[in-house]
Amino acid sequence: MDVGLLITACFVASFSPGPAVLSTVETALRHGARRTLWHTLGLVAGEIPQSCLAFAASVWMTGSFPAGRAVVAVLGAAWFFRTGAALLLRPRSALPDAPEMEGAGFRLFLRGAWVNFSNPKTIPWLLAIIQASRLPTDVFAWGPALALVGAAMLSETTVMSLYAFLADRLRPRLRTPAVVRAVDRVTGVLWLGLAGLLGRQAWALVAGLLAG
Repeated sequence: MDVGLLITACFVASFSPGPAVLSTVETALRHGARRTLWHTLGLVAGEIPQSCLAFAASVWMTGSFPAGRAVVAVLGAAWFFRTGAALLLRPRSALPDAPEMEGAGFRLFLRGAWVNFSNPKTIPWLLAIIQASRLPTDVFAWGPALALVGAAMLSETTVMSLYAFLADRLRPRLRTPAVVRAVDRVTGVLWLGLAGLLGRQAWALVAGLLAG
C-alpha cells in the first residue's frame, strides 16, 4: 500500500473541479466561509459510504473477478487521461450557475451530503484510486478500508475548506475567466500525472494476466 500516493490521489480528486467544488464555491459566495463548514461536513459524510462501497467492490473483484482489477486500472487510466486532457485543452472561462439556495446549517449539511453521495463518478474514481495506490484488497481488512476512508475524509475536508476560504476572500475575482482557466489547467496536469501512474500499473496487470 502506497499511503503517500493514496493521499495524493484523494487530494487531486477533491481539488479537481466538479459538483463538490462548484457547490462549495457557490455556498461560500452566498453564506461565507464559516457557514460553509456545514456544507463541507456534509460532503465528508456523503464520501464515507461511497468509500466503503468502492473498497467492498474492489475486494469482490480481487477474489471473484481477478481480471476486474486490470479492467479498472485500464479504464481508470483512460478516464484520468481524458479528464486531464479536457481540462488542459478546453479550460472553462466561467463557472456554471448553481441554483438559488438559502437555509440553516443543517440544510447546508444535507445539501453537501447529497452532492457527494449522489455523484455517479465518485465510486469509479475511488476504484481507480484504490488500484493506483496498491491498496491491498485480497481480503477485507479494516486497516486498508479505514486508510481509504480517512484519506478521502482528510482530502475532502482540507480542499473544500480551502475553496470556501478562497471564495469568501476573493469574491470579486473568483469567477473571472483567467482564474477559472488557471484552476482547470493546474488540475489537468495533476490528472495526467495520475493517469501515467495508473497506466503503468495497468500495463503490469495486463502483462501478468497474459503471462498467466
